[in-house]
Amino acid sequence: MAVETFRPSYRIEANGNDITAAIRERFLSLTITDEAGLASDCLTLELDDSGTGINLPATGAELRVWLGYEGAARFMGLYVVDEIELKGPPDTLTITAKAAPMKDSKAYTALHTQHNRSWTPRTLGDLAASIAAEHGLTPAISPALVAHQLPHLDQVDESNMNLLTRVAKSVGGIAKANDGKLIIVPQGEGKTISGKSMPTVSIARTSGTSHTVKLIGRQDYQKVVAVWRDANAAQDVEAAAGAGEPVRRIRHVYPDQAAAEKAAQSSLEAYRRGKSTLSVSLPGRPELAAEGRAILSGFRSGVNGEWSITRVTHKLSAGGYVTDVEGEVPK
Repeated sequence: MAVETFRPSYRIEANGNDITAAIRERFLSLTITDEAGLASDCLTLELDDSGTGINLPATGAELRVWLGYEGAARFMGLYVVDEIELKGPPDTLTITAKAAPMKDSKAYTALHTQHNRSWTPRTLGDLAASIAAEHGLTPAISPALVAHQLPHLDQVDESNMNLLTRVAKSVGGIAKANDGKLIIVPQGEGKTISGKSMPTVSIARTSGTSHTVKLIGRQDYQKVVAVWRDANAAQDVEAAAGAGEPVRRIRHVYPDQAAAEKAAQSSLEAYRRGKSTLSVSLPGRPELAAEGRAILSGFRSGVNGEWSITRVTHKLSAGGYVTDVEGEVPK
């Protein structure tokens, strides 16, 4: 039976207490945004604040949310309240909460506190392990990235999360803290930490309400050159991926040949993928998540096939439960 025949359902716990029944008569909408990479997943809850009003929740309160259909609601995560907005008329209360990286959210802000320090050369795995230990997180680094050698790093007025995101991006990865883990995986490959493929979800045109696809031409770089410093010879050496013209040169100087070769190859693959993007809106699908894969069918050539999911927005309101999916050509 198609999901459209089921009644949408949600459940919300605040600091461990189920408040679903207490807010049901005032419920206006619930929106969950799931994004790949550093961007923090977000929960927005809108309530009717007319009449006697609602007791204002405290910033820092923990919200656990389930969303889906009756008898099959899916846990969507733990969120920490960081903003409350009151407006009217009509009087409404909007609660915004960010996904908590820890199972216990009390240390949430520490990961985003700025630091000034330097890091000696080490592997990406060692850097992640050191930062994870500072915040009580478990490092979960892809085998493809864990041994990558990093140069000397300066962390100037920069949070630990920003540092890890910057470093992960330089080697073709993304960093994210979630559910007690500090996660770094290759970007756009749809892989779990263990290297296994993430679940692939099928989306048929008959199930969608609307779609937009932008097919943007690939940048025509045939070769990418990165430079690494040969300390023994006291000179810079080029490492290249691809062949021919035109050539794209990376300005950063890498500490060794392996790092330069990986950077050149990652950049070349990104240019070859192009910037084609997908946006599709369909009846609520709680199983859809960023970094997963979607297989489209029933559309046209150039649209059908596999896409890498970059952003998912789930929204439940009086109009029903809708999921908006954004994606790009997979790596």
